[in-house]
Amino acid sequence: MWFDMTRLRTIRLSLSLKATKIVSGWTLYGVWGVLLSAGAVLHAQQSPEDLEKLARNPVGDAIKIPLAESINFGAGPYGRTSNSLQIQPTIPFPIGEDWLLIPRIVATLADYEPEVSQSSGGSTGLGDTVATLFLTPAHIRTVAWGVGPSLLIPTATDMNTGAGKWGLGPSLALIVQPNWGSIATAVQNIWSLPGNSQRTSVNQLQIETSLSYNLPHGWYLLTAPTLTADWTQSSGDRWLVPFGGGVGRTWEIAKKAVDWNIALYSNAIRPAGQPKWQMSLQWTLLYPRGS
Repeated sequence: MWFDMTRLRTIRLSLSLKATKIVSGWTLYGVWGVLLSAGAVLHAQQSPEDLEKLARNPVGDAIKIPLAESINFGAGPYGRTSNSLQIQPTIPFPIGEDWLLIPRIVATLADYEPEVSQSSGGSTGLGDTVATLFLTPAHIRTVAWGVGPSLLIPTATDMNTGAGKWGLGPSLALIVQPNWGSIATAVQNIWSLPGNSQRTSVNQLQIETSLSYNLPHGWYLLTAPTLTADWTQSSGDRWLVPFGGGVGRTWEIAKKAVDWNIALYSNAIRPAGQPKWQMSLQWTLLYPRGS
């Protein structure tokens, strides 16, 4: 019997990659299941105004489990649509009496990226994960801040839904919360680490912004665009700057604190071929620590 050893090695490698993708996918879902179960034993008992502030604060003293759906419209010459579903849990851990350590995980559970140069076709799979570890004061009033490292983890199951590289960089969050609402920003820049030389290097700035204005009965107006700059591209194809806003509400359902919002943005500045519009929908479970 004759064996094609090259073909055999190729088959083994293919099976190994498929197994790795399946394991990584189920591992992510398992972690999120544990987070949801852990949060369910806590109980939030705060006013709608306090809950609104926690929902807008990326380094607030609360377990938060947001699900965020992003839909992008009008990409490329055929006006293609892409979408992604992310889970973004944060869990505060006290360090003594004066400090909190807050891991924040942003993981893409489902991502569809169309082939923008064609009228059909695209890629679907898990996206990459970014884990940030914020250090922040435990006792805050109007102004809060957090600082720490961010790690890019290549969990994508398709080469078009992720960078294919590990990355690392600094993150900084600053929040001001007067009586009328919240102003927040979280800034990070991630550079790729040495690794797969066949994948494009990563050097990306991300600026998450949030401005909310409180309305009666837990309602609020919101603008929360995320600005990005890909420093590996030329100056004309580097920045994505959305402009727009929406509405949201924070309230309790069966003694569980919930925040939701919906917003529509026009990509006022965008690289060639990128979507013209984007819609964001977010649903967050809030569990203030110690309540």
